[in-house]
Amino acid sequence: MLIGHFERSIFLLSAALACLVLASDVQETSEQDKPLAIADSLFAENDYAMSAEYYKKATDIDSANFDGFWKLGRSLNLIGETSARDSQLAIFERARDAESRALAIDDGSADAHFQMARALGKIALFKGVFKSVGLAKRVKREAEMALAIDSLHDGAWHILGRWHREIGKKPKLLRGPLGLGEANREDAVKFMRRAISLNPKVINHHLEMGITYREYGKTDLARTEFQECLALPGRTPLDNKYKEEAKNYLAVMEGK
Repeated sequence: MLIGHFERSIFLLSAALACLVLASDVQETSEQDKPLAIADSLFAENDYAMSAEYYKKATDIDSANFDGFWKLGRSLNLIGETSARDSQLAIFERARDAESRALAIDDGSADAHFQMARALGKIALFKGVFKSVGLAKRVKREAEMALAIDSLHDGAWHILGRWHREIGKKPKLLRGPLGLGEANREDAVKFMRRAISLNPKVINHHLEMGITYREYGKTDLARTEFQECLALPGRTPLDNKYKEEAKNYLAVMEGK
């Protein structure tokens, strides 16, 4: 009988200790997750600068935090879009570095490949697309990898459409030897239209579609896309920037 009581006491003590260890682990995990949760909340409120700070904290706490790294890159890409031009390149390079860390942890994420393509595309535009051919090729490759994972990723289709437009500005005779001969107007239009069909409420899809049509001499189609930019409700701080660009294009087209 004494042995039974002793064994029961040992069992209860062991159970209590296990609960304490589990509670400690849960608390530690909760503390680690806090910066990521805060960052997600800030991002949802379109506070990209503060969200980037908390995503960075999350990756400082856990160097294998995939979500922390790819979301950090996402915030930095958006910050770069609205920053002064002389600071943009450094910001996009930080976004590229964050996505590199994310993809080293998990290369099966369409969003991480998309954000990498986005950062690389901006860097290539700064350095000159044809002065950084390797970058230009990688932009396309990252966008295609995103689509291989998620064929309905409108952002990746957008990047491919713009890639064909930007690369196609040079005569094929000059870009062909550089391995960029496949860029063409048909795909520039088709891929951007695909992005719009997947997510017609994204103002930037319509803005870039309008720019593409305008560059290809399709004035009426361009005007329709720019007008759609103004008609759609803005959902993010960047949307106001895109709307202003669309308004400026329309003013130029109307000779104002």
